[in-house]
Amino acid sequence: MAVRAGIIGFGYMGQYHMKKSRQADDIEVVAAYDISADRLAEARTEGLRTYDSLDAFLGDDTIRLVMICTPNNVHAALSIAALNSGKHVMCEKPVTMNAAELEQVLAAAQRNHRVFTTHQNRRWNPDYLTVKDVVSSGIIGRPTTVISRVYGQRGVCFGWRADPLAGGGMLYDWGIHLIDQYLRMFPDQRVTSVYARLQSILTPAVDDSFDLEMIFDSGVCARVQVGTFCLEPLPRWFVYGDRGTLRVDDFTGRSAAMARIRQEVSGFDSVFGKQLGPSRTMAPLKPEFIETLKPPVFTEDELAYHRNLAAACEGREDALVTHEDMRRAMRVVDLAFESTRQRQVIKASI
Repeated sequence: MAVRAGIIGFGYMGQYHMKKSRQADDIEVVAAYDISADRLAEARTEGLRTYDSLDAFLGDDTIRLVMICTPNNVHAALSIAALNSGKHVMCEKPVTMNAAELEQVLAAAQRNHRVFTTHQNRRWNPDYLTVKDVVSSGIIGRPTTVISRVYGQRGVCFGWRADPLAGGGMLYDWGIHLIDQYLRMFPDQRVTSVYARLQSILTPAVDDSFDLEMIFDSGVCARVQVGTFCLEPLPRWFVYGDRGTLRVDDFTGRSAAMARIRQEVSGFDSVFGKQLGPSRTMAPLKPEFIETLKPPVFTEDELAYHRNLAAACEGREDALVTHEDMRRAMRVVDLAFESTRQRQVIKASI
């Protein structure tokens, strides 16, 4: 029997989770709560029971799982209320506004012996899986710098994402996903420093652009670059290894290129000539010294997250997004805000 679920916040993401749950066939969304009468009317057209009272919604004993899809600033309070009512909880990202709030939620989950997790679906994105596979395989050598970029052209954040009180801004919106990807890419390493520069370019109140740099204890530098106003494309990923490079152009992972240097390359003997390029140092290699490789291609399992969520609620599997995963990601977010305030690198052990 499918896990019966109720959604808090029947906007874009609430409807997304309803659709994914129906496709996965492991979760049956039966109810919705929202403060908007229009949203509740939409929910009724989907055949859901609707509530305009949180207490009444949480008092529905047929609901085993609550999916929280609201503005970020109420994630913690709603999660605690749902957990205290005996429900399992999936909260949209960012799971809370900071690490201190998260600890309060995790305490409620442990106290009530309920599943609590957050939505990190981009662990299954094909572009990310390509990069993760190449980095872990060592095919281009030891990674030295990995750059992850997400750029758009609209220029501004919209809706409540432009409201700082609601937890708007790109660090919360996209940053939390990209940080989680890096922490999964280097699972046995700790983040030793964080540097961030958050900017408000066209959206005055929140960050609509940011740069973030994490250094792991192996020395690898993981960079995140996000902006809402970029009219010329850049690669989604660029990976420097000590024997080669990988470029992934977009989220599909199918437009990509990879090359590595052959073992016998040594010094200037491998270049075309001293006059090519801006200098001898930057001169191109002869083609015979470069090996072109085909990057691996992955197909996204779009229902993996929701299938695991259902299995976790039924006690058949552990939730793939763990409490420790959430702790680490939120600590990085906290340090990114602190780094921006102080305009300096913040030492860490995350």
